[in-house]
Amino acid sequence: MSKNTVDTIVSKRLKWHKTEVILLWLIIVLAAVLIPTGIGIYLYVGNLGIAKYVFSVPPGDLAIFQVRMLSIFSRELGAVFALAGLATIALARNRLSLAKDAYRMAKAIQSKTGEE
Repeated sequence: MSKNTVDTIVSKRLKWHKTEVILLWLIIVLAAVLIPTGIGIYLYVGNLGIAKYVFSVPPGDLAIFQVRMLSIFSRELGAVFALAGLATIALARNRLSLAKDAYRMAKAIQSKTGEE
């Protein structure tokens, strides 16, 4: 690999490190909001008055069946939100660790080449 190419990669890595870290922390914060939102949706849907009424009535009417199905779907959607938030945090932290290691490596290469 050419020295010019390595220098270009190192300079780009050093230039974009701070932006990448800020964006990854923003993603982690947004995912941290998604987890309690998903848990809240999951718990709140079961406490709605219409949901309690629909589950107490036998499913003879199509409208009651559809409201019951919508209630079940929204509870599952809350669980999906919470799990998606957890997965997002795990992946963003992994990428944050990778970015930190790449930054350290770029700084070491820059100090070895004597370029400031």
